[in-house]
Amino acid sequence: MVFPTGERAGAARIGRRYRGTIVLPPPPITVGDFVCQYGANYEIVWDGIPGSLFLGPANPTYGGNGTLSVYTPNSTITYNLRYQIMANPQDPIVGQQGPGFLGTSSSLQHRIVFWVDFNNTPANQSDDQRFDGYLMTRTRNAMAGVTWWNNVPFGFYATGKNCSPGTIF
Repeated sequence: MVFPTGERAGAARIGRRYRGTIVLPPPPITVGDFVCQYGANYEIVWDGIPGSLFLGPANPTYGGNGTLSVYTPNSTITYNLRYQIMANPQDPIVGQQGPGFLGTSSSLQHRIVFWVDFNNTPANQSDDQRFDGYLMTRTRNAMAGVTWWNNVPFGFYATGKNCSPGTIF
């Protein structure tokens, strides 16, 4: 990649010559990168609506539960959610591959899908709103993706991952 200044990405300039640098790939994604040991909190925004996302500890099949809190001018409303992590873009999760999957398989396992129960109907998961996105592979402290309402896509992002401290005995 060449920047507008003429500099090349991944190279150090020495006079008029470039000395190549090696950029190592990030280490493999782990469960802890998404949810830490005792869960993780993120600040989330979807279609301009601010809130707080809590992902509880993951189970052995890389799923778990959490909450999404919506900030309103007069209160905070909290909804339950369930999630699936450690997936690849090509992996079908409840019948859908990841957003933006164009046919190139990946083994990064940086995909997350979570469903928010805005209708408060725990026995009916079919009415939960789906959020499908990707963890940032370098910083691992944020994610971005898409959600749908009435089959119309809207963007979301979650930043500022903060690991829950867990129980102190």
